[in-house]
Amino acid sequence: MALLLGLLFSATPQQAALRAVGSPPRTAIVKRVNVAGPYAAVLTSGGIMEGAPVKAPVLVKRFPAGWQAVEVLNFRCRLVTQVASGAVRRTLMIGMPSMQSDPACPGEPHDSGPTADVVEVRRLMGGPLVPFVTVSGDWTLGEWYGAGGGEDLFHRVGRNWRVVAGGGGAMGVHEMKKYGVPRSVWCVFGIYDAPCKKKR
Repeated sequence: MALLLGLLFSATPQQAALRAVGSPPRTAIVKRVNVAGPYAAVLTSGGIMEGAPVKAPVLVKRFPAGWQAVEVLNFRCRLVTQVASGAVRRTLMIGMPSMQSDPACPGEPHDSGPTADVVEVRRLMGGPLVPFVTVSGDWTLGEWYGAGGGEDLFHRVGRNWRVVAGGGGAMGVHEMKKYGVPRSVWCVFGIYDAPCKKKR
């Protein structure tokens, strides 16, 4: 389960990026940082992710609790999905390696739901990178990647978010039924085999 990796927020964008790519420990260094608004693009050297060198910058975002890595910017659509402002995107990519074009992902999800809930669930998420957290009522689904990839499902009990399930791969209708997630939430989460218009 990704949750066991215990990803937390960092005090600086550099720390957040190094946390995402710093395996094995202490081998990655920061080469360049571009900060624009609540975002930063951090180019590292010596970082490893899923057994391969990380040559693209890491996009990190500042939340009320600190900085967290959200994407590796090897594909242009990852930047466009996360950062709405063209001016901010241009500033982030000054002096950075070129990104590949990928027409398949402009519709990828991004954070949605009350900010306080998104931040709290992000605090609980694992995985080196957390592209999005979707909150719908008392249920939340978050995606992670960088050490494999998968999703974590949370349910609010009282005032606290509790992990229900998580692991590699995308969750489908079978998991939604198994864990009692209401049908009204399936389409909000973009469940791949749910009988609704796909948003992901």
